Amino acid sequence: MKPKYYLLIFLTVFMGSCSSDSVETPNPPTTNEKPNEPEEPETPEEDIWSVNKADQYAVNIIFYKPSDFNVTDDIINKLSDMALYIQKWYEVQMELNGYGKKTFGLITNQNNKVRIHVIESNNPSSYYHNKEEQNPYSTLQELNAAVTNYFNSNTNFKASSHSLILSNEETLIRFVGSGKNAYARSPDFSLVPTGKFIGGFQLMKSAGLGGIMHELAHGLNVPHNCHKNSELPKISLMSFGNHTYENGQEDMVFMTKTTAAILNVNEAFNKNNNGIGYYAQDAIALESLKVEKDVAINSIHAEGVISSDVTPTHIYISNDGAPNGQANNNYDDVTFVTELTDLGENKYSFSVDMPYEELFNNYKDDGKNEMLLSLKGLTIQGNKHELYKYNYSIDLTTKIPNNNVNKTYEIFTFSDRSNWSIAANTTSPNSARNADTTLDGDLSSYWHSNYPYDISASGNHELTIDMASEIEFNGIYLHSDRGGTNFRPKHVIIQQSVDGNTYTTIKEFDLENIPENQLSFDAAVTTRHLKILVSEVHISSGTEENLILNEIDIITE
Repeated sequence: MKPKYYLLIFLTVFMGSCSSDSVETPNPPTTNEKPNEPEEPETPEEDIWSVNKADQYAVNIIFYKPSDFNVTDDIINKLSDMALYIQKWYEVQMELNGYGKKTFGLITNQNNKVRIHVIESNNPSSYYHNKEEQNPYSTLQELNAAVTNYFNSNTNFKASSHSLILSNEETLIRFVGSGKNAYARSPDFSLVPTGKFIGGFQLMKSAGLGGIMHELAHGLNVPHNCHKNSELPKISLMSFGNHTYENGQEDMVFMTKTTAAILNVNEAFNKNNNGIGYYAQDAIALESLKVEKDVAINSIHAEGVISSDVTPTHIYISNDGAPNGQANNNYDDVTFVTELTDLGENKYSFSVDMPYEELFNNYKDDGKNEMLLSLKGLTIQGNKHELYKYNYSIDLTTKIPNNNVNKTYEIFTFSDRSNWSIAANTTSPNSARNADTTLDGDLSSYWHSNYPYDISASGNHELTIDMASEIEFNGIYLHSDRGGTNFRPKHVIIQQSVDGNTYTTIKEFDLENIPENQLSFDAAVTTRHLKILVSEVHISSGTEENLILNEIDIITE
């Protein structure tokens, strides 16, 4: 494709020659020959844009241009070449994982050049550099807003929900996946052959390329996940494979089965005419789960049943060592993925074995005494649901999980609470978030305390329940989930009263930061009045000690 300024240069020359030909001569020569027809000036070829994967969604490729940076045709061509290379790398990896030549689409023209959307900023590179130096990731909100505004003004340009936003090195824009956007930078986007191959595909190198491929996967819904022991010496792209690639070991980096399963249902990897509404709301729930050590095969065995209102494609189970660390601490998250068996009536079963030795892959092995097991489900609409999680431990001497890895779960059936009443010491100004919602059997509704709440100043969160008559039961059910991990109960005190005036403590509990907790007493109790005191709240961000509860019930079995 010729740059547009080529036309301007050509027309200037053409018009100049016409002007010299028009100079008058005293006796113009005569001739019987027919004069030649003037040639039409050459004009640039009109770009015809389409997705290079037929009828498919495509990743939007964006260059974020500071005011002091000159985006030349050379840079645009380099960005195009890099996007096409990454597209092919993903395709090769998906094929190795059994999905055929499947990859994300790109918008290209008739010359196979990728459409690069240039978003221009009024600020110079130094503006972003200084902000990032003072407060890392502080420019993300501004960049996300710029991308949103760009596509709001150019709705026909948006080819999917996913965008890769690149910029020049001087901005110091961080390598990060934020929502469905991925950000990265490079001092030079040139590709250089490495002389290494995966089959017939030659691997290339470029400054920041490993990080760009890693962050793009985050922007395509893929979390960190690590390689297994048996996959060494290969390194997962979504662990520290970005650094491995940058350090000249391009042929050692690969895509795990879990990453491939997630990308398989990603919008940008699929047809736009298949009748699937990508990322539309769907409902998937864990019906039952049994996790136990299988000493015969030195593995953790997990099996269970889920329900789903759309087709689920995979279940994957992650095992994250030292889960309470800082950002990127889950680079060591070893995952196991499996398809499901359709049981009919929207029920599906799964079974997976996780060999102990696979968890020890020479990466952060000394921190794997404390582990977090998390069960996640993928649906055909591209959604990822966390269904269950809990902590367990491993004996690092023997490298065998302790017995607290064994877990049994059955979905909870709510009791008839139609004649119960409940009161809370505080309530949100939003009248829909009242305490009665904790007794309605609807997990989408919830009570919210007043906010901002400070337990040290205002006392424990307190909910008092009158069950209308004395009931024998042996535990309490609590559900707290608003689509995030903030404001769940952390330390709970359960009290009882016969007359509703004088209360005595049944038991105190320390709760994991999970949506559902079934809390068992040491012995059954018979009472009419309950009081639930929450003296500590899980806070994943901020300092407010607000509390959210969707449902409260008793356990009678």
